[in-house]
Order: sequence, then C-alpha cells, then structure tokens
Amino acid sequence: MSKKMTFRKKGLAVILCLMMGIATIAGCGKEETPVVEADEDALEVPEVKGKEETVGAFTLLVPKGMEADEGSSESVVTLSEDDDKNIVFQVVDKGDAKDYVKALIEEDDSYEEISFSLDGTKWTGASYKKDFVVYAKIGKATVIAIGTGYKYTDDIPLAVLASLEVESGAETVAIGGAGKGGTYVYGNGLYTVQYTGAYREADPSSEFGDLVSKDGNQKVYITAVESFDALDDLENEIMYYDYTLENFTVDGKEAFFFTYEDYFGDITAELVIPLDWVYMSTSGDEMVAVHIYTTGSTVEEAASDDFMELVKSVDVDDMLVTDIGPGSSGVASGDWAEYWERGWYGFWIVSNACDDFESNIGFAYDCLATFDCDGDEVHMQVVNAKSEGDLDVDVYFDHYSDSTVSGWLISNDGQILGYDIGYYDTYIDPESDSQLLEDYISMSVDLYDDDGNWVLEISFFLRPWGSDFNEFNYVDEDDLPYMCVNWDPVTADMFPFNYDTWYVNVMDDPFPGLDAIIGQVVSN
Repeated sequence: MSKKMTFRKKGLAVILCLMMGIATIAGCGKEETPVVEADEDALEVPEVKGKEETVGAFTLLVPKGMEADEGSSESVVTLSEDDDKNIVFQVVDKGDAKDYVKALIEEDDSYEEISFSLDGTKWTGASYKKDFVVYAKIGKATVIAIGTGYKYTDDIPLAVLASLEVESGAETVAIGGAGKGGTYVYGNGLYTVQYTGAYREADPSSEFGDLVSKDGNQKVYITAVESFDALDDLENEIMYYDYTLENFTVDGKEAFFFTYEDYFGDITAELVIPLDWVYMSTSGDEMVAVHIYTTGSTVEEAASDDFMELVKSVDVDDMLVTDIGPGSSGVASGDWAEYWERGWYGFWIVSNACDDFESNIGFAYDCLATFDCDGDEVHMQVVNAKSEGDLDVDVYFDHYSDSTVSGWLISNDGQILGYDIGYYDTYIDPESDSQLLEDYISMSVDLYDDDGNWVLEISFFLRPWGSDFNEFNYVDEDDLPYMCVNWDPVTADMFPFNYDTWYVNVMDDPFPGLDAIIGQVVSN
C-alpha cells in the first residue's frame, strides 16, 4: 500500500527545490576558475645562439660553436664543445634511467639528487659540480641526458634540454649506447673483438679503453701493448699481486688470464695475449700483445660469462705483418746467422731477488756465451768464466728477422740456473741496445720455482769475443743499464768484473769455446 507524503515533508521539499533553483540561476553561463599553484622548481629557458638540427632521432638546438653527432644508434646523440665538455642524449627505458641515477648516488656520495621543471617538462636526476645526469619524458619517449663539464643550471644544457624533440618511433637503447653487441676493430684492423649486447663502444677519446658495460658501472678496457718494454711493465705490475693464472688459447695464440685483488680491494680480471712478432696497421699503429681487463666486487662479477665470451673472441689479423715481423724463409742463412754464431763475452748479475736470496743481489760473474742457429731456432748456452765453469744458461729461442742485421730472439724453452724458461720468458733485441754500443746485447729474466714463486731476476750483458768494452758510446749515467758491475761516472764506461784482470790478456786469442775455460771442462 502506498504512503502519502505528510504536510511537514512537503514543505521541506519545496524549500529545497527553491534553494536549488536560485543556485542554478546564479551560476548560469559561468565556469569554475581553477586555482594554480606556482612551480617552485621551474627554471627559465635561457636564450642561447645556435640553430635547430635533426640528428638521429633527435631534433635539438645546437649552440654556436658546438657539434651534434649520432652515435652507435639513431637514439644516441652527442652534443660536444670539446673533449671535456659534452652532453650525451639517449632514448632509454624509464626503469633503467631510474636505476642508473639511483646507483650513481649510492656509489658516489658526492652526487646529490635533483629535480626541476623546464618549459613544462619535469626532469629528475643527480649532479656533482660540473657533471649531471637527468631524465624526463619527451613525447612518448624517456630521454636521459648525461653531461660532462657543465652544471645542469648552465645556459647551454638548459636551452638544449628545453629544445628536445624525439621521433615517435625512436628505438629504446641501453644507457651508454646501443647495447646490441657487434664487432670492435682496434688500430685500423690490428685485431677485432666480438661483444654481446651487454657491452657498447666507449667514447673514442677514452684514455684507457674501448668497451664498457651497458649499466655504466663495470668498465672493460681493451687495448694493444705497443712495445716489449710496455709488456714487461705490465707483467711486472701483475706479478706484484697474489694472482691466479689460467692458460688457454685465443685465435691460435697462448693467452694468460689473471685474476687478483688489487690495491683498492677490487677483483681485477686481465687477459694478456703476447704475440710472436710485431703487428702494424696501415696507420702505423704497432702492437706486441693484446690486453683486456676489468674489475668487479667478486671474481664472478669481473669474469662474467659475457666478459669471458668477449676475451675469447679476439681475432688478430695475421696478414698485418711488416718487415719487422718474422722472416719468411724459415732457414737460418745470411747475415743474421753470422751475427749470432760468434763467441760472446760479458757478465751476468743478480739484479733483484726475493727475501731468501736478497743477499745475492749484486753478485756478478764473467761469462762466455754461444748461439747456434738451426732454421729459425737459436740455441744459447752460457758458462761462467774464471769460476767453476758451470753451464748457467741453456735456452732455445725463436728468431725473428727485421730490418737490422741481427733480428731478435724470443725464448721458447730451456733453463737458466736450473730454473725452467718457457715461451716469452725473456728476449734479446740488439737494436734496442745499439744506442749504447754496436754489437752489444742484453737480456733480463725473472726466475720462478716449481710452485710459481718468484726467486731472482738475472741480467746479462754481452759483446762478441775480442771486443773492446772501452768503445762504449758516451751516455749519461741515468741511461746506463740499471745494474752495471763497474762504471766510471766521467766516461760512463762499463766493464765486466774481471775485464782488466783476465779478459784483456786473452781477448786477442781465438775464442776458447765453452769446453775449455781456464782449464774447466763443461759437459754438454
């Protein structure tokens, strides 16, 4: 049954209707005005002279005096003023941008978080002095800008950020580069390296290397060792640490893979591939070894699967061998064999030693040496002169021809003082010694026990039998070999220990040979 509305309820309804009608009439034809709060983070867009250019997927202001270049992808553009001042723009995943900035702040407390609005676009990131990283949504894309040499509040970065436009279909790339993997070519073709999508090529102006990982934290350096002295320095530096060594083959060449904890507490992974000879590119770049290294908090992080895949992909171009590379005949003949197959006299000295043998540092012995050539192999033997007549050195070398009469030698097998000598443990290059004296050779070698512990460093200095050591060219004291037995600071002459008391009395006689030194018989 329906209920009738009472008089009291009817009166209340009428009053409500009247009030609603009045309100409707009063507001007819007007829109509500929103309240807008001021953006305290908004920065003004400065006026900067330049012109608008489209480079890759970006359209941007290129200030006067600057250049914009496309990188490894259309989604990567570098705006540069000089080597120390540039801004790299990339289309990236928003999550990657956030993680990148977060990692930067967590790993370097010098960076502080920043955010600002510019021409209606919200930018977020971090900055420290004249470096900054900021990201924002431009159209449908997330763009990250990594600046070097600028404060983010400087006129140039602000003007360029405000000008950015991005193609709607721009591809998203990994921070730092395209991250698609590819082939890295060193020195106009000295060697190539295949890398996965986890790596990108670095800025060509990078001082140390050429590839870095996509997250921008772990860096991988790849370069060529350009001289044997530099290779010695590299090996000596590695030997300073308590390292673990793994040997394997890369491109048919023996490779040495080291891992160790470095001075800063990081785990370092280094690959060294010594070469049998010198390679040279068409531009004149030389190398005697390939060197790749990285660091991480653990061995697993440093020597990751991607890193190991990279180091094992090295491919050296064997065709890039110049006349300072190996000879083509494969037969010992001509001047170079005649150069080596003479009797030699000089001395060897303990130039450095571990704690157990430290008292031996400076011990020196006159010696005689011979080199027998057989094909491209040279057999070196050295015995003490004026002592026990011990066979101190019995080492085989590979000979490599060059533009000099002598060529040069690289060890491949043998023993020195009873310690094993292997491939590339030592070498002899007369050309590098000729600045001191013609027909003069030196050799330095580190000796290790069976457990791989370093024991001694031995240095050899030799001249052909009958040579007068007074013929040394005049050189400064600092240019002399660092461990000479005797030297005169006035004339900078160098002599073996028994030069005056024994050698000068017999130097005009025929070379006595290794079997009859001062009545001592050496058994071969």
